[in-house]
Amino acid sequence: MLVGAGGGFILGPVLLIFFDLEPAVAAGTSLALVAVNSISGSQVYRRLGLVDVRSGFLFAAAAIPGSVLAPFVLTEVAPATFRILFGILLVGLAIQMVVRPRFSGSTREAKPRAGAMVRERRVATDDGQVFEYRFSESAAAVFNLFLGFVSSFFGTGGGFLRTPVLVSFFNFPLRVAVATSIFALSFYTTAGALTHASLGHVDWYPTFVWAGVGFVAGGQVGARLAGRVRGTWVLRLLLVVVLGLGIRLLVEGIRG
Repeated sequence: MLVGAGGGFILGPVLLIFFDLEPAVAAGTSLALVAVNSISGSQVYRRLGLVDVRSGFLFAAAAIPGSVLAPFVLTEVAPATFRILFGILLVGLAIQMVVRPRFSGSTREAKPRAGAMVRERRVATDDGQVFEYRFSESAAAVFNLFLGFVSSFFGTGGGFLRTPVLVSFFNFPLRVAVATSIFALSFYTTAGALTHASLGHVDWYPTFVWAGVGFVAGGQVGARLAGRVRGTWVLRLLLVVVLGLGIRLLVEGIRG
């Protein structure tokens, strides 16, 4: 929650590796928990005045179609292939953390292409901070369309990809990117989780129930700590965890 991710990119691999759940069940259960976590956390961010509401609704609307489609595609994917793909995703994320260390809150002025739907934003927080920035809504919508599918396919939520992209490519201030990402997650992960549930992909008890308790508590704490804890330190810890999980999944997938 500190970095605008619902936690699924950690929980999903853990369910696969340590709880030996089937890929579809691991993805569905993880996404359902991300939905609960993001709904809880987004309410805190709204009260703090950090959410770019218009952008959040735009991101969610673009992501919902892919989020609903992915569970059906997942049923056709072999378990070993799923592990390999998930491992590649996580290792790629770890590499991105290393080679693009711009997830620190600083932004550069982007130059949207001619004809892009460029919008200006102004977000005023309850602690008196004012953030002003501009970005291409059309480019952001296309990115979130893809992200919706990936998030539901792997059960990750996709916030771990969206937040650094919002900062690096769309000029979002870090705190606003984190809050807006979680806000968008609360909508499209719910749609994806309901689809997974309809296909029997959610392990309601004990995994969902007990992990959900921890997710809600952690989400509330994480949202309140955002802005007080340096994002760079959080990412360094995540780098080690994500790389280790990614390598483990790759090895398991290759071994079959």
